[in-house]
Amino acid sequence: MSTETVTLERPGAAAAPTGDGQGTRTAICGVRPLVLMGLTHLLTTQSPCEVVFASADGFPEPGAGIEVLLVEDTLAQEVPERAVWRGRAPDVVVVRADATPDQVLRQVHEAVERRAPVSAGDRAPAGLSPREEQVLRFIASGMTHGQVARRIGISQHTVDTYVKRVRSKFGIGNKAELTRVALGLQPL
Repeated sequence: MSTETVTLERPGAAAAPTGDGQGTRTAICGVRPLVLMGLTHLLTTQSPCEVVFASADGFPEPGAGIEVLLVEDTLAQEVPERAVWRGRAPDVVVVRADATPDQVLRQVHEAVERRAPVSAGDRAPAGLSPREEQVLRFIASGMTHGQVARRIGISQHTVDTYVKRVRSKFGIGNKAELTRVALGLQPL
């Protein structure tokens, strides 16, 4: 059975990383074509990724502007060295054979967040722990406490505790005020 590399460029897509809302340029490399298809579908329908390369034969060329590279665990040792990539090397997400879709999406989301530049307006106010900041950002994006808990792998009770701490630190009471804090603005 023959496998082939599929480049999934959209007409007019740029080769460099984009910041214009097109999505995070993503490549998927694996040894099983059905896994490639499933990951492609998952990412294009449930993540901020634009899958521009999928292959069961190799890796994308350096300089292709790939920001996130998903690889099956069997290929993890074969990922090209960082020095080979022109410009900034992609964040590599290793997908284990027993990974659930939620686990893959969480790993991809974390990789996308690592690549996003943090502006002064996006920083949470000083005095929050990294986990409190993370929970606050998810709440501000409209997620429920249960969704946040599932996304970052903690209990809903723990999310509730982090939210209570943030509210206590800033003397705020509702989600609108939490969102203002998350955006670096002072609550009313």
